[in-house]
Amino acid sequence: MTHIWQTEMFTLRNKTLLLGLLLTSLVLLATIPAYANNRSIEATAHLTTPFSIPRSHTVQINDKERTYKLYIKLPKGYKASENRDRQYPVIYLTDAMYTFQIMSGVTRFPMNSKQMQPAIIVGISWELGLRSDHSRVRDYTPSVDSSWKKVTGGAERHMRFLRDGIIPYMEQNFRVDPSQRTYVGNSLGGLFGAYILLKQPELFRNYLLGSPSLWWQERHFLTQFAKNINSLKEIDANVFIGIGALEHNGEGGDSDHDMVADAQHFKALLNNLEVNNPDLNSKLLIINEAHHATAFATSAIHGIDWLFNHELGVSQ
Repeated sequence: MTHIWQTEMFTLRNKTLLLGLLLTSLVLLATIPAYANNRSIEATAHLTTPFSIPRSHTVQINDKERTYKLYIKLPKGYKASENRDRQYPVIYLTDAMYTFQIMSGVTRFPMNSKQMQPAIIVGISWELGLRSDHSRVRDYTPSVDSSWKKVTGGAERHMRFLRDGIIPYMEQNFRVDPSQRTYVGNSLGGLFGAYILLKQPELFRNYLLGSPSLWWQERHFLTQFAKNINSLKEIDANVFIGIGALEHNGEGGDSDHDMVADAQHFKALLNNLEVNNPDLNSKLLIINEAHHATAFATSAIHGIDWLFNHELGVSQ
């Protein structure tokens, strides 16, 4: 009996010891996150500062009763005395609140490593005070579609604003090279860029069209481009088209439209023009595993490299 009792007491002591260790561990574990959280909150409070893209600022510019904001980023060395007579290419972006940050990041390393010539970046906002979707649907669409509840068909006016307002403002206030303008637009912005190429191709030397919404109004633009192709034989431009491989409405696709087929159709029209026009260059990139929401960043990276790379680029 004594042996059994001693064994039970030993086991009880062990259980008590283990229970004490467990409770101690739980207390320590409970205090560590609180301590860490307190430190994290304190550090965050001390380190919070506004973020801005280096060498960038905004200005407001009017198109009659409409007001837009320009996001302008100057390249490194722009204000250096040794560059006071240097002129710079300008990259114009639509949908600035989305594209400006991407293009700033895309071009930073190529410019700093001298794989790309320094350029000024200009992002054009949507109309201030108007919902973004209403502004872009109105400004970027080339034809009126009465089936839409939003105002449509304002591309002609917006192109004139770009030509007669934004570009002159930049050329009056900054050292820009008027022969080296690049247009960048995505989705409806890509459609708007294609419209400029059709109506006034000399406005830009380079066109970077990401996932262009060529489906608009039953492919109205593609029909107009094909009808006017004989008048476009003297186009002097480089045209890059990027499209996600999943931007179609077939099996495995992620779109309500076959945007891949539309982009291929547009590229075929450009190919026909290139046969007798050495001043026109075009490239279509179909991006594997990309859909409409993810394709633009890759289009921007590859498009800018194709247009500006000192060894591979076409814009020299």
